[in-house]
Amino acid sequence: MIAKGASRWAGNWKEGAGTLSTDNPTVSEAPYSYASRFEGAPGAVPEQLLAAAYAGCLNQAFANTFSWGNFTAEFIETQVEIEIEPGYNNNPGRIHITTTALVPGLREDQFEGFTQTAKKGCLISRLLKIEATMDATLVP
Repeated sequence: MIAKGASRWAGNWKEGAGTLSTDNPTVSEAPYSYASRFEGAPGAVPEQLLAAAYAGCLNQAFANTFSWGNFTAEFIETQVEIEIEPGYNNNPGRIHITTTALVPGLREDQFEGFTQTAKKGCLISRLLKIEATMDATLVP
C-alpha cells in the first residue's frame, strides 16, 4: 500500500494559506492556515488529520488482534490526542490514546495484551518511530 497526501501553500507562515489533499477524494483541497492550526479559526488542522488517521489505524489493529483469540468487537472507540508545541524546538510533544471497546467474552487481561500488541503493530505507530527521508527542489 502507498498512501499519498499533498499540500499547497502560498504566503508567509502567519498570513499565508494552503490546502491539504489525499489521493482519495474524501480529503480534497481542504483549506488550512496558521489561524486554523493555532487559533481555532475554521479550516483543516494537519495534526487533527494525523490523530484521526492514527485512531482509525489503531481500531483496525485492535479488531485484528481480537480476532486472533476468535473475539469480535461490537464496537471499538478510540480517541488520539496529539500535543505539539509550535516552532522548532526539541520537545517531541506527546500522544495519548483512549480506547473503549465492547468485546463479548474477552477478559480484561486478554484485552490489555491484545491492545498493547495492536498499539505496537499499528502501521502509524511504527511510522512515527522512523526518520523520514526527503528530496527537496527549489524552482528557479
